[in-house]
Amino acid sequence: MLCPACRHDNLPGADRCETCMAPLMKLDVPQPKSGLQERLMEDSISVLQPAEAISLPAGSSVAEAVAKMKQHHVGCILVMEDGQLAGIFSERDFLLKAAGSDRALEEIQLSEVMTPRPITLSPEHSIRFALHEMAVGGFRHIPLLRNREPVGIISARDVIGYLCHQIQHAEHAASASANTHSQPI
Repeated sequence: MLCPACRHDNLPGADRCETCMAPLMKLDVPQPKSGLQERLMEDSISVLQPAEAISLPAGSSVAEAVAKMKQHHVGCILVMEDGQLAGIFSERDFLLKAAGSDRALEEIQLSEVMTPRPITLSPEHSIRFALHEMAVGGFRHIPLLRNREPVGIISARDVIGYLCHQIQHAEHAASASANTHSQPI
């Protein structure tokens, strides 16, 4: 990594130049190259207008959770224990852990089939970071907490909708710009 101050060739990942001690930390931080990249890197999760987090106590039954998910048209329920987020119960948890069980859904508690200790973010985190967490973790929902209290939830669908909107906006702007430049004088 070349130091911008003295042009010394430093080892990749160095925090400071070996020769002049100039800071190098920001040099290997990715910089956006287009409007969409910039939006993803700079916009916070709050621009996705996160849905309200629907929750149930850990002792609730899977049947209650499924009914509540259907009622609110959501793909997951936050599972609470002693006022704190204990886990998340999603459609995938239902299919892989509860459906087809020998027990009735009314008999299975959420605490038995939930995904414990889910990854959480705050509404101030970037959309890029949320996408990274979803991709690495292999999940589609992220609870949003503020001061350890659930304030919402985002889904992969929210991010995809945001991306589609941004792409349409960019295409519309490009089309309008092309039309403006092609008008005869």
